[in-house]
Amino acid sequence: MTAVPLNILGAIVITAILNPTKVEPEDDVIVKVDSQSGKKEPFFSFLGDSILGAGKLILIITATVISFVALAALIDRLFSLTGFNWLTLENIFGVIMFPFAWLLGFNVQDAFQMAQYMGTKLVTNEFVVMGDISKAIMASKGLFSSEHARIVMTVFLTSFANFGTIGMILGAFKGLVNKEKNEYISSRVGYMLLSGVLVSLLSAATAGLFVW
Repeated sequence: MTAVPLNILGAIVITAILNPTKVEPEDDVIVKVDSQSGKKEPFFSFLGDSILGAGKLILIITATVISFVALAALIDRLFSLTGFNWLTLENIFGVIMFPFAWLLGFNVQDAFQMAQYMGTKLVTNEFVVMGDISKAIMASKGLFSSEHARIVMTVFLTSFANFGTIGMILGAFKGLVNKEKNEYISSRVGYMLLSGVLVSLLSAATAGLFVW
């Protein structure tokens, strides 16, 4: 209940920073649409189209998510061929996330452990990490003996900034927009992931300020 409003506010802030938009005065107008004009579609025709559209969308999203998760697993398998067991996507993202975890107010050891959880969440999804740490959080053990750590981790996880969600977004838009717009969105996967991570970090940092 805390993380969702923070994520909404954080999304507005990060979007304004990463995608500044200037609206010209002549374009800043309110357009009134006459909803009564045109012939109304029969209810059952509308219902049938909605069901078909939803079914198609669900199949596309499911296939895309499975593909993204499988791709991440394939990359991990390729890394394992090097003989370095520590070389995984989770650990790579953990190293990348370490400075941010440290800036959230943790010592070096706790920050690295927190960063590994963050990296796992980015590669898989938030539910995997929630399953791994839920017992430790409830029992207040180890890293999560600190209320600050429990709050920061919980708020960070309560978002959908990961590869699986990006797959869902691409799948959803593929069923809603034309090919040109879908390619435009697909070419900005890294940008979307960066935005999602920054929003999650901003939300976690904001919540952590009130519980230290």
